[in-house]
Amino acid sequence: MSDLRWLADTMTETTDERDQLIADLLEEAHGLRMKLEDFSQFTEAKVAEFVIARKSLTEERDRAVHHGSLAANDLEVLRRRQDDLHRQLIETTRKLHEVEARVERVIRQRDRARERVRALEASRSYRLVMRLRRLTRRAK
Repeated sequence: MSDLRWLADTMTETTDERDQLIADLLEEAHGLRMKLEDFSQFTEAKVAEFVIARKSLTEERDRAVHHGSLAANDLEVLRRRQDDLHRQLIETTRKLHEVEARVERVIRQRDRARERVRALEASRSYRLVMRLRRLTRRAK
């Protein structure tokens, strides 16, 4: 009987160990499921944060691209305006040179006319004519 007892004790011990092993495995499986659930929630939260951040960055990029295109358009308008102003400056400078040349010609004509008048007034015949006019006025 002692063999039966030993067999019964061994079987009980083996059954208890097996039950404990099954319980430990079930507990560990439950723990792993909980960790998996926590990791899954963490991953979902990070994905949601990423989606929100990506949306925000996409909107910011789109605004930057829009502002960049506006700036490029403004720059093109500015360049065209600068080219127009440069052409106007060249044309105005050309006209200024023409006017300056005309003024120089008129000044030279004026100076020549003054010299002729001075020469005429300095001539003896002019002085004689002027005296005669004064005399004729007195005589009247």
